[in-house]
Amino acid sequence: MSAGAAEHALYYSDSLIENLQLRWGEGFMSPGGAAELARMFEGVDLSGASVLDLGCGIGGYDRVLVETLGADRVTGIDIDAASVAAAHAMARACGLSTRLDFRVVAPGPLPFADGAFDIAYSKDSIVDIPDKSAVLSEMHRVIRPGGQVVISDWFRSTAPYTDEMRAWATTGDETYEMDTIENAAAYLAEAGFEDIRMDDRNDWFRDLARDEYERLKGPLFETYVEKFGPDQARSSVENARIRSLLADQGQLRPGHVRGRKP
Repeated sequence: MSAGAAEHALYYSDSLIENLQLRWGEGFMSPGGAAELARMFEGVDLSGASVLDLGCGIGGYDRVLVETLGADRVTGIDIDAASVAAAHAMARACGLSTRLDFRVVAPGPLPFADGAFDIAYSKDSIVDIPDKSAVLSEMHRVIRPGGQVVISDWFRSTAPYTDEMRAWATTGDETYEMDTIENAAAYLAEAGFEDIRMDDRNDWFRDLARDEYERLKGPLFETYVEKFGPDQARSSVENARIRSLLADQGQLRPGHVRGRKP
């Protein structure tokens, strides 16, 4: 992880965490929920597995891993202390403290031994990291031989940025280190992974983004005004409109990529 990622974490205030959960469901700070997590892990045997989650946020996806998908234990790491505290509170409330562990981890090498985990995964967090090769090499190191890496991320098109995409990704208070899913697969290969698979989720995300925009400007709008004020409510609607436009353009392309450590 990087200094750029650390700066990005400053945006995860309590109000933003609540904002994201209103859009995407309790416990989730990225879109898709349990169904999209199951799609990520389709064909991966999680029974009894020890899992590392890089960029765990408030831990909702890790709860699904142990309660629904069969993982034995998940260690979630994040650079944002407030999110990790919320994840710990969730684990205690759900009686999962013996199976879910959350830690604040500084940018840099991961504080785990070689081969410490069966599976390493990340859900929509590596987009914040400029040096993707370095973090994927670290994920390779901490997985045992035969283990797997499973990643969902916000990818961009191979085409040049449209004006709207350039403004969304590179300017303003929150920017992203966007890359293509093809490059992500190449980084996995460079790190030493084999049997690499890609799953472009633009079609799914286009529909989801349209629905989110309609909900935010419609039934959710007054809730947002009440909770966050009219300016933030309008800003959330506009951000949803832009994401929907970028998905329609084919510029914003969430996707999954995974591989196996020999």
